[in-house]
Amino acid sequence: MTVKMYVKHAYNPSLTLKLKDHIPIMLKQIKPVNSFPPTLQFFKPEHIEPFKELDKVGEFTVEFMLVVTELMAIQDKTNYPEGSLTESLYKDFGVKDRFQVIQKTVLKRFR
Repeated sequence: MTVKMYVKHAYNPSLTLKLKDHIPIMLKQIKPVNSFPPTLQFFKPEHIEPFKELDKVGEFTVEFMLVVTELMAIQDKTNYPEGSLTESLYKDFGVKDRFQVIQKTVLKRFR
């Protein structure tokens, strides 16, 4: 999802960075699960309202991005409780060179 956020960042950098700041708040609330399918632990429809403007660009809506990011975080916390790659990707977004962040995202798939 971090790669998709760069499209939104090109359209509205300040709003995208606010969305980026929302995600670590969510990630801190996520707990491992032992049931399937997992249920969302943090997302509420009102979370998308401040970011609706970003739905004008990119192939994914903010709602989709937040829900998928939460589901991936649940999976990460369940399978890799000591891992922090997802959190580090969002921490690096907008701060580090985008190619470093994208490379970290791509390399994660090959681990």
